[in-house]
Amino acid sequence: MNKVLTFLQNIDRRILYVIVALVVCVPLIMMPNYHPKYIFQEVKNAYDIVDNMPDDKVALLSTIYSGSTEVENGEQMRAILSHIFMKNKKCVILCWDTAGDRLTYDLACEVSEKYNKVYGEDWVHIGYRIPNLQTMLRGCGTDFQKTFKTDRNGTKLSDLPLTKNIKGAKDFGFVCEFTPSATLESWIAYFTEPYKVPLVYCPSAVLAASAYPYIDSGQIKGMLNGVIGASQYEVLIKEDKKPTKAGAMSLSLSLAHIIILVFILIGNIAFFLEKRLI
Repeated sequence: MNKVLTFLQNIDRRILYVIVALVVCVPLIMMPNYHPKYIFQEVKNAYDIVDNMPDDKVALLSTIYSGSTEVENGEQMRAILSHIFMKNKKCVILCWDTAGDRLTYDLACEVSEKYNKVYGEDWVHIGYRIPNLQTMLRGCGTDFQKTFKTDRNGTKLSDLPLTKNIKGAKDFGFVCEFTPSATLESWIAYFTEPYKVPLVYCPSAVLAASAYPYIDSGQIKGMLNGVIGASQYEVLIKEDKKPTKAGAMSLSLSLAHIIILVFILIGNIAFFLEKRLI
């Protein structure tokens, strides 16, 4: 008995790594049709903000992610963008990361093609901007045309049907920030609070905990917490009837957490039993 308990406390870490890797990879390979049954209130609030945006307003989607967090922020953006196009609403996409410029444009092209949306009329991608975020936000709030001037293709915003009449913050129905970085406070201080524009926050999971005080204060109106939030949002927009990347990744993440907790539990039980037998 003692030998078994000692073995359970000293399993080669490489074996544990292999088990965790298998648990993580199997759902990603098999792509089961899985989505959470419970929806966080902040995810439901985000859905309501998008769903109830007035038709004469435009959504402003701000992206600052690259390949390292695409699995989270990209799936969040896919869910929000799908909802926008489902409801025949319009959006402008900003990008503050050089690598994310191409990633977010390709994603928007993919989703817009699915819903038969036209670039320049239903959506516009402003392209990469030097991330002097505070200065840009001040300018965007009062003079959108002067601050950005052209889209990512070099076309003047005044020549595009969607953006030619956008003057400033009052023309936006809400802001949605997709980020793995600490950009939240800049948006609150320089755009959403001064101009009373609702903010939907879509951070990578590691940043989500720090956002709850802003949710409690009402400065964040809704939030998608990492890829779990994206998969919950897919339930709300009725995209849970088929396998999705967000669903598979949320299952993979949940199983990884469970197996790690099981390892910890086994190790502790073995430790205390061994102590009692000595």
